[in-house]
Amino acid sequence: MSIWRPLAIAVLAFILLSSTISSLAEDIYVVEKAILSVYRDGVVHVALDVSVNETEPLISLPLLSPQETVGNILVLDENGDPLDYELVEKNITVYCLGAAKVTLEYDTTGLTSKVLNLWTLKLTAPFDLTVLFPENTTIIYFNNIPSAIRTRDNIIEIDLYPGEWEIDYEIPIQPPSPPAPPTPDQNQQYRQLIPIEYVFAGIAAACLAAIMFLYIRGRRAVRLLRDEEAEVIRFIKERGGRALEAELRERFPHIPRTSMWRLIKRLEKQGVVRVRKVGLQNVVELK
Repeated sequence: MSIWRPLAIAVLAFILLSSTISSLAEDIYVVEKAILSVYRDGVVHVALDVSVNETEPLISLPLLSPQETVGNILVLDENGDPLDYELVEKNITVYCLGAAKVTLEYDTTGLTSKVLNLWTLKLTAPFDLTVLFPENTTIIYFNNIPSAIRTRDNIIEIDLYPGEWEIDYEIPIQPPSPPAPPTPDQNQQYRQLIPIEYVFAGIAAACLAAIMFLYIRGRRAVRLLRDEEAEVIRFIKERGGRALEAELRERFPHIPRTSMWRLIKRLEKQGVVRVRKVGLQNVVELK
């Protein structure tokens, strides 16, 4: 009796310790929202909202597709500040010490495939998520019954629970928009009454005003720019007014990835550049 009692206590203590460790692991982060937006060209945009324990130095989130098919990664905290990360096999490790919320976004080409006009979305869902399909999509096949299906503004939204999923769908071909009919020029008869000298004088005055406005605006913008920002703008101008974000990182290797992204966002906020997504790349253009 004296031998079995300590053994039973040790087993009970081990079970309680394992339960506590499991509970603590679950409290490291919680995926509050996961949305997959499927585009017409097969690219899928993944957006996750994750609440995290502020005392945890890092979290590891599963990628929904192979690492080599993932691009345009953006990781922010609750204040919109970029967070450092690294890709480790099938996961992304986010260094989030002090953050209460993590927003992860990326594009991937590894979740969809196409045969003739039939598209297939195939993924392993590690948590609950919602898939948004392009407008006027027709769902052909499910391998399982989803949690919910909704239609909003001709866009199908499907809620999926954790597990293996395969969805076949078709997207109608969009015909080109017809050109707008020409509008009758109601002021043509009045313009015929205006001497041509006045027309040229008005055009010259408008051009002069536009040049002065751009000159003053440009001088104000230059006074607000930092040295690194001015170098980046000069490089983009030399590239014909546009450059890939990857080209900027290659041209300025001394600027860290997150610092370069902050610099681009500052220039975009000041109205100097704009950022467009082209496939899996970010294109930075001068305005």
